[in-house]
Amino acid sequence: MHGFPKVDKEKVLELRSKGLTPSQVAKRLDVTVGSVWKVFREQDGLPLSVHEMMELFQSILGNMSDGVLIVDTGGAIKMCNPVAERLFGYPEGDLLEHNISLVFPGLCIGQEPAKDIGPQEIQGARKGGATFQVESIVRRTAHGKQSMFIVIVRDGMDRRQAEQRLIYLAHFDALTGLPTRSLFLDRANHALARAGNDDKLVAIMYVDLDHFKTVNDDLGHHAGDQLLKATAERITSCLREVDTVSRMGGDEFTIILESIPHIDIASMVAQKLLEAMHESFRLEGHEVHITASIGITIYPFDDKDLNGLLKDADQAMYRAKQAGRNCYQFFDATMTENTDAIRMTETQIEHALERNELHLYYQPRVDLSSGCITGVEALLRWAHPQRGLLAADSFIPSLERSRMIYAVDEWVLHTACAQNQHWEADGLPPMRVIVNISPYRLRRKGLAGLVSKVLKETGLKPEQLELDVPAENLVGTGKAKYNATLCELRALGIHIALADCASDNPFLDARQRLPVDVMKIDRSFVQNISVDSDQAELVQAIVALARAKKLKVVAEGVETEEQLDILRHYGCDMIQGFLFSKPVASEELTRLLQEGKRLV
Repeated sequence: MHGFPKVDKEKVLELRSKGLTPSQVAKRLDVTVGSVWKVFREQDGLPLSVHEMMELFQSILGNMSDGVLIVDTGGAIKMCNPVAERLFGYPEGDLLEHNISLVFPGLCIGQEPAKDIGPQEIQGARKGGATFQVESIVRRTAHGKQSMFIVIVRDGMDRRQAEQRLIYLAHFDALTGLPTRSLFLDRANHALARAGNDDKLVAIMYVDLDHFKTVNDDLGHHAGDQLLKATAERITSCLREVDTVSRMGGDEFTIILESIPHIDIASMVAQKLLEAMHESFRLEGHEVHITASIGITIYPFDDKDLNGLLKDADQAMYRAKQAGRNCYQFFDATMTENTDAIRMTETQIEHALERNELHLYYQPRVDLSSGCITGVEALLRWAHPQRGLLAADSFIPSLERSRMIYAVDEWVLHTACAQNQHWEADGLPPMRVIVNISPYRLRRKGLAGLVSKVLKETGLKPEQLELDVPAENLVGTGKAKYNATLCELRALGIHIALADCASDNPFLDARQRLPVDVMKIDRSFVQNISVDSDQAELVQAIVALARAKKLKVVAEGVETEEQLDILRHYGCDMIQGFLFSKPVASEELTRLLQEGKRLV
């Protein structure tokens, strides 16, 4: 599962006899140039020739994503790769023997520096005189008595534009243009503070479209996206300028009604929203009718804490669903987590654990540089006695409202670690198992202690475990607490991946160092990457920022070769999705691992 394919020496020598170069042989057999040269050397009994060394060196330079210039102590450019030539606007070979000051007016290499230079941002000059900001690193090297300098360059504007684009997309939803969760929370906190000073009320509203999944299934995701954009426009038209509407994710919207004098205002707005949804939507040539369910909570009557208010509004929205949809409900004291439905979920899940009805399926993660499986993500399934095999999405929302979420999270962690240790004991190469941690478990004390206990009980090495944690919990008042928890986990030696990296504040500052190793791009962004320029820009920005933070990037939900090619072009490190394998049971994945095939 690791490394490159074994080289067929006979085929290598056969192609060599036909006059093919090592590079041509490597390309023909889909192996590394170095492995081909090794066969050549073994046949000849000789080390690499100067010509072969230069060919290898040129191949490496040509495949680098950064510009590279090799300069002598007098400042003369002795070699450069195509990226550097394109960056400065020169045809192939035109930069050779020119002084480095031609493209870097402020960079002096005439005198050997005592130490390396950079990374730094300096002014570069393109052919024709136009100047631009360039990120550069200068490294001194020597061969015998001869000193040389390696200058690595990258267009600084690309990074800044990526950061600026990501800052915008982190505050405003790429599809609808509405504020994202982080901006909504900031405005909501300010609204509560102002209301307290002015003796006014604030209404928090949850709006969820009824049967939205049917539109996606019947007309496709593009039609679903059109519906979300049109819904955002209709909701906005019903509000005042001082109010805020946000897309919280999927087909769920939240609203802040600021400084209202009495509750009736919230009722009037809710009714206005329902009426606005009555008019049909025109999607993909079809006339579609859809309704909405609305939950409302009032500050300071229902709760004085924003998290509590959001939870109350969510409960009220579900009550509206239960009341037949296409209506609104105000929160009341009966809508608590101790309802009959929650207790029933707890009982069913408790029985499921006792009867071994919960199972883990595993989806491979593929490394794009090697084409091999380097990790597997553990995904929860419930073999329900009446409803059949259920994916986590169908029962996790209810589970998260019950106390059983903690027991299930612990079971998943222990089962996944034990399985990975079992694979290694069977002689399979070590790899990483990825386990999703719910936001509720992340908030609870003792997560690092639990992970340490599970690793000890299963015998799994810490570096073979990766925890996938939600990025949304790293903003706001709980930021310090969550960062401290992640630091405790990192101290154990495990890896940390942050999901949904496009929507939250921790990634806005490229200088900020977070205790994470991997940035995950959700399948919702990958899905339309080949047809939606906003989605493509967002993914490219995430990858660019990950590079600045020296983090790995994994994209989920890859289903087509076109998506794969785009992600590879952007520099994504790892991918997973139906293009390679759906989530499968441990026995089936074992067979896949034993085959050891390159998947890309």
